[in-house]
This record gives sequence, C-alpha cells and structure tokens, in this order.
Amino acid sequence: MLEARELRKEFGELRATDDVSVRFGKTEGERVFIVGPNGAGKTTLVNLLTGLLEPDRGEVVVHREQNGSTVERDITEMAPEKRVKAGLVRSFQIVHVFEEMTVRENVRTAALSRHEKTLSMRSRDDGHGDVERDVDDLLADFRLEGIEGEIAETLPHGDRKLLDVAMSFALDPEYLLLDEPTSGVATQEKEYVIETIVEASEAESVTTVTIEHDMDLVKEYADRLVVLHDGQVFREGDPDLLETDPDLRRVLLGVDE
Repeated sequence: MLEARELRKEFGELRATDDVSVRFGKTEGERVFIVGPNGAGKTTLVNLLTGLLEPDRGEVVVHREQNGSTVERDITEMAPEKRVKAGLVRSFQIVHVFEEMTVRENVRTAALSRHEKTLSMRSRDDGHGDVERDVDDLLADFRLEGIEGEIAETLPHGDRKLLDVAMSFALDPEYLLLDEPTSGVATQEKEYVIETIVEASEAESVTTVTIEHDMDLVKEYADRLVVLHDGQVFREGDPDLLETDPDLRRVLLGVDE
C-alpha cells in the first residue's frame, strides 16, 4: 500500500496540498481516481508521491507484506528514479514518447531499461528474448500490436496515450500514477483508452491512481474516489458519491441542490 501522510506543499502564499493524508492500494489492483476542481492540488499530490517535488512537511510511505507481517518503508527522500525501481511509476498529462521511433521500438526501449540492458551491435549476440517477450505482451495488452511498425509521431492521440502508458508499464510498476490520461483525446476515444488501461492493470494487479476530469469515466471505472478541494481531502469513498452527495456535486460541478 502507498500512503501519503500529512503532505504539505507551499508555493509562496499558496498551500497546494494542505496536510493531505490518503492511502492507495487498499486492495490489490485497486483503481483510485483523484478528482477536484482546477487548483485543488491533484497534480501536486502526484508529484509529491513520485518525488518530483519535495514536501514541506509530511511523509510518503510504502507498506509491504514480508514474512507474514507488514513492513513500512519511508521513501520521502528517495529520488524519483529510485522510486521507479521501488514500484512507483507515473505517466504525465503530456505524452512522452520517442517521436521518430516505431511503436515497438518505444516499448522495447522502456523494457530494456527495466531489464538494465542496452541494444547495440555488440550486445545483440547476448540475445534479448526476455525483453522481446515482454514487448509482445505489452503491445497485446495495450492493443498496439497491429500498429507496432508505425512511427510514433504519426499516431492518433489516443494511440499515443496508450503507447505512453505501455512504456510506463514496461517498467513493471506496482503503483501507476496517471495524470489525465484522456486529456486531449477525442470524446469517442476516451472510454477506449481508459478501458484498455484498466484491463491491462487488472491483468497485472497494478494499483492505478488516476487524475481525471470526465466524471462519466470516473463513475464507470473507479473502485474508490478521492476528492481534493483547496489542497485538502474533501471526500473519499464510493464513486456513487458523485450522484448522492450534494456538497460534492456543488464543488465539482457547480450544482446547487
């Protein structure tokens, strides 16, 4: 389980996260969606969890089962790249892929990084069968096998998003943090993108923490909802709260009932 404990981050007079405490991965492969109005602190929280920002106070902790008991590890001061090796991987709102490379080459590059291998004329003799098997599985999981030879910059935005997330998956995450994976995706493609990510996550029992603004997607795919408002946890619970909680609807939708 991944836990934020009283995380606070200030930018001048703005308190972006105000002593946020929340847990992710309460069950294996849990799908948690973080929602809230603009400026609520959603991306700041993800940046604190993944080490791109240092908190002004508070802790980031990982809990793991070991020899029949729960072991707690404080990773607050761990560098982002070391958190990746510890199982915390993120995908950004803006797609990060190698534009001039093919779909397969992009996924292979990420897989090679996970296996701590390089691909060169000298290393080819050693063989990379394990890497190529991982690449085949990832292309299938993210429905990219039919376009594996396409150059990344030529892909529709939805496929570029899936490629970006597939590359994150190649790093073997235990927790995958996604910052608006449907941002910029055409309306008719949004469900396809989220559904593909959800199915891949379920297959590998990966806990996903997703920032999302489309409430229809949140209601359909979330196991649990975390609502941030003014840098604090405003609500946490079942996605049905989006329908039943008038205060939550006011904060998210501007609806007075």
